[in-house]
Amino acid sequence: MKKYLWTTIAVALLLPGILAAQPPRRDYPPRGGRGPDISRVVADCEERTNQFRVSLRAALDRSALNGTRREDQLNVDAERLERSMNRVREAWNRERDPGRTRSFVSDAIAVGQDINRTMVRRRLNPDVQRQWDAVRGELNRLAEAFELPRIRW
Repeated sequence: MKKYLWTTIAVALLLPGILAAQPPRRDYPPRGGRGPDISRVVADCEERTNQFRVSLRAALDRSALNGTRREDQLNVDAERLERSMNRVREAWNRERDPGRTRSFVSDAIAVGQDINRTMVRRRLNPDVQRQWDAVRGELNRLAEAFELPRIRW
């Protein structure tokens, strides 16, 4: 009986700390209870694309692509992706209408697919590759939130 009592006390004392250490869920449903919180998904995707653009530029400057037309094109594509995500955020914040924002999401996904073709062919530094993997995940979440088909990378 004492063993059971001590185990119960230990669990009661440790459980709040364990639960507090868990990362917060970012895909909780919105007020309507359906799907991911679109505002959170848009903000997460925009943040990831901004971080990726900065890291990509630095990685390209230290790569064999430095000074090439391919480097210039990748930088332009990363800037296009960032601008596309800015348009998604602005449209969503202005209207909160998934149907009206969906075309901007499609544009961002198309730019992402252009970048992905190069990222798959040319392995850049591992940190940038990990960031790109995270961007792809965010773009898939974005597609899902706006009821677009899952992206085939």
